[in-house]
Amino acid sequence: MAKAMRQGALSVLPFCVTVVPFGVAWAVAAQAAGLPDWMTLAMSAVVFAGASQFASLELLGGQGSLLAICLLTFAVNARHVLMGTTLYPDFGRYSFGRQAAMVMTLTDAPFALIQNEPDRAKRIGLIVAGGWLVWLAWVLGTVIGLLFGSVIGDPALYGFDAVMPVFFLVVLVSAFRGRRSLLPWISAAVVAIAWQRVMGGNWHVLVGAVVGGVVNAVQRK
Repeated sequence: MAKAMRQGALSVLPFCVTVVPFGVAWAVAAQAAGLPDWMTLAMSAVVFAGASQFASLELLGGQGSLLAICLLTFAVNARHVLMGTTLYPDFGRYSFGRQAAMVMTLTDAPFALIQNEPDRAKRIGLIVAGGWLVWLAWVLGTVIGLLFGSVIGDPALYGFDAVMPVFFLVVLVSAFRGRRSLLPWISAAVVAIAWQRVMGGNWHVLVGAVVGGVVNAVQRK
């Protein structure tokens, strides 16, 4: 298992290089919104949800209610419910407490990488070690942003904002399994885009994922 952990961390390491600038961007945005430095760092270390942290800035700055912030966070990260469900075959044999500890840093990049990994030990290594490495990169980026954000400026000026979509595009292409992959992917994309255009908000991620999963399940019957 130790070997699988090392391999998982190494597999996620290139992605972590792009996480640091996003952590910097979060710190800069939080400072601009008037959040104290301790709260900015605490959110990165404890909440550890980039999209939710950015989305909550407006509510935090406007003294939004705790309930509104919780609902917003759940909406943005609801995809983790589906992600966690798919992990049960690998983690279900452990106690609930150990499961929670192993997946508490679950993020999109390690989860995407396990889709093409047939070895169970390596999948666990990706989720656990890879997840903690992404967490470390996010917190490190936040610290750098708090200390040097005014000097660095907007990380998007250096093109770092394009790296994450490219990473997931590469993972998507590597997961392509011929024509059978097209219908679930297209269904999920069309429904997610339509939902976002009509309804707005962040539920389109969850809705698209559910539709794609259902189409794939029906297609396999």
